[in-house]
Amino acid sequence: MKIYTKIILDKNNNIIEEKYFNYSGPMSYAGIHYDFKSTRGAKAMEKQAKREKKLAERKKKREAKMGNQNKEEDKTIPISETITLDHLTRNNK
Repeated sequence: MKIYTKIILDKNNNIIEEKYFNYSGPMSYAGIHYDFKSTRGAKAMEKQAKREKKLAERKKKREAKMGNQNKEEDKTIPISETITLDHLTRNNK
């Protein structure tokens, strides 16, 4: 039985180049064996998803930590109040 390792076809499905070896053994050993290149895309997507998940957790944790501080540091002037020169020159508020 021929086990093909490389087949190159033209646009009309004519064989341009073929590489194969003869095999005589159990078919379970003649199956497709995946290598690094064939699974590279899936691994990259998993790695990117893991990285994004980790960054989202960090961001959520940071926002929770900073959220308490931001509420205390609200230094905006209410809309109903008129802005005066005193508001602009005070350093403590």
